[in-house]
Amino acid sequence: MYQRVLVPLDGSDLSEKTLPKAAEMANSSGATLHLLQVVSRRPEIDAMKGSDIHALYAGVDPVRQAREEIDRHKAAARRYLDNLASRLRDEGANAETAVVEGYAHEKILEYARENGIDLVVISTHGYGGFKRMLLGSVTDRIIRSGEVPVLVLPSEAPG
Repeated sequence: MYQRVLVPLDGSDLSEKTLPKAAEMANSSGATLHLLQVVSRRPEIDAMKGSDIHALYAGVDPVRQAREEIDRHKAAARRYLDNLASRLRDEGANAETAVVEGYAHEKILEYARENGIDLVVISTHGYGGFKRMLLGSVTDRIIRSGEVPVLVLPSEAPG
């Protein structure tokens, strides 16, 4: 039924709760699991906004420091996803990994389009109303895009 199943992960236990169900669905149809982590460029954006000439004269380049921080996050994300993929492969799954930079919902949808994703399996805290509006919801934005089918697993759902 599915050929390519995308599982966006942010490193939290909540996001990892999707893995057993996603692996079960992928394995039952011979699909490939795509594990994706999006690393925020926020440190770089903040550094560019806050850069001042005094820091540059002092030999401090806040943009370069932010870029190094993002690169460290990307390396950690790769190790994290590689570890998860290795465990899934040991259980018989076909798993690929990717780390990208940007806004989570935009990059998840872009990855889905570029890789012919049939299904996104994602978790949610289950926030509603005002709290969701304040926090923003990657899951909500992906669902509302209408670009790809989405299976949403609530935080209290067993794997």
